[in-house]
Amino acid sequence: MQTPVSSDVSGASYTVRNIVKLTARSSMVRVRISNVFSSGPLTVGSASAGVPGTGAALEGKARRLTFHGRNTVVVPRGEEVLSDPVHMGLPAPSSLAVSIWAAAAPAVPTYHRSALSTNYVAQGEHTWDWGGSAYTQKVGSWYYLSEVSVTSGVGGSVVALGDSITDGSGSTGGANRRWTDVLASRTSYGVVNSGISGNQLLRDGTYGVSGIARTPRDVLERSGVRTLIVLEGINDIKAKPDATFEELRDGYLKVISLAHAKRVRVLGGTITPMGGYAGYTDAREAVRSAVNKWIRESGAFDGVVDFDAAVRDPARPTYLREEFARPDHLHLTDAGYQAMGQAVDVSLL
Repeated sequence: MQTPVSSDVSGASYTVRNIVKLTARSSMVRVRISNVFSSGPLTVGSASAGVPGTGAALEGKARRLTFHGRNTVVVPRGEEVLSDPVHMGLPAPSSLAVSIWAAAAPAVPTYHRSALSTNYVAQGEHTWDWGGSAYTQKVGSWYYLSEVSVTSGVGGSVVALGDSITDGSGSTGGANRRWTDVLASRTSYGVVNSGISGNQLLRDGTYGVSGIARTPRDVLERSGVRTLIVLEGINDIKAKPDATFEELRDGYLKVISLAHAKRVRVLGGTITPMGGYAGYTDAREAVRSAVNKWIRESGAFDGVVDFDAAVRDPARPTYLREEFARPDHLHLTDAGYQAMGQAVDVSLL
């Protein structure tokens, strides 16, 4: 979840139906509702989970979500709550519709801005509306829902901490073609995407608190986490002032220390090319190159995912391969994210 930049929802009482993808099979489901960045408390009047159908409709009846046995819960500003488990046998992959009635909504809600999926809003209480007709508004963000955790025999989860390249910017909306989706298709572990577009490793900003600061909540508190993949730094390098190699190195070491204290393995992802991007400079490229050399050679990480090598142009290694590059020469196409997801050595997970 992230600091709201602009909100598509308004009103004192509304229901959001968030459509999310599950990467691990489940026998029981729990959801985490977040009010971390809202302007005030959130009263959840009711919440449900169901199998999505066409549009905002559900396939059959939804299951009631409770919180310590109660249908209603007040989530103070800055906090999150975890629902009680509910029986839902679902395969992997599958989709889940989580409907949350904000009976008393904060003026500024907590959200994840770039869902790359269509979600729905209805005015008033409509958690049990299986036909979906009341959901007249479509939104491209997830509201209040920060996690779906499942009871499963898969042995744990892998969390990807990153920026827009992990968030999937440039990939086909609604198609689940982020590099983390590709990875999820290659492993039985659950795969958690903790990417936020615009996020920096070192500094808080418009699009969320720093990668270091959010590691405890967005990585280490996730259900069953066993391995962290870190792919952050490009936004620091092109920020003002530009981050130095030494600053980024020290930032990675802080994340590694936090994870190792919780017995979580950490894989370092090399930073992908930015040649041709409007913010490219030779000085920034030198920092990216130095960071990647350190990630590959320092031994600070428990393993390396060489994303850079997987997507760079062999003839122009400071550039993405042409078929992998979006017009901004920073973000990737579906084919580029496919190559990134294939670059992860699953034996390291």
